[in-house]
Amino acid sequence: MNGKLVDTNIIIRYIKNDTSLDDIFEEERLCFSSVTLGELLFGAECSARKAENAAVYSDFCSELEEIMPDSTVAPYYAQIKAQLKQDGHPIPENDIWIAACAIAYDLTLVTADKHFSFIKNLSLENR
Repeated sequence: MNGKLVDTNIIIRYIKNDTSLDDIFEEERLCFSSVTLGELLFGAECSARKAENAAVYSDFCSELEEIMPDSTVAPYYAQIKAQLKQDGHPIPENDIWIAACAIAYDLTLVTADKHFSFIKNLSLENR
């Protein structure tokens, strides 16, 4: 694999000082999807401390490499969504995009979400 892509739940846990994740954030190539940043900012928008939380998430992500769901990622999204539909395993739309980013850029997805295991050809690290 070519590095790791951290999912939303991993970033939240790390920011909240989950020391069991320290080893992940020592990786040479650590990335996040812009979809993940959108999820983080949505959480901030729904919180009592909108501006403070948004700044924390944005500052944290600025230290990582950003992977965007672009025309390179789109065919992987389509393949994953079709495979999940055929297999009868729907998962949240944003998670399909996040997985597509990981596959397109040959990254291991680090997540706590079990439903990513339904996606074929996804390198996965469940934490």
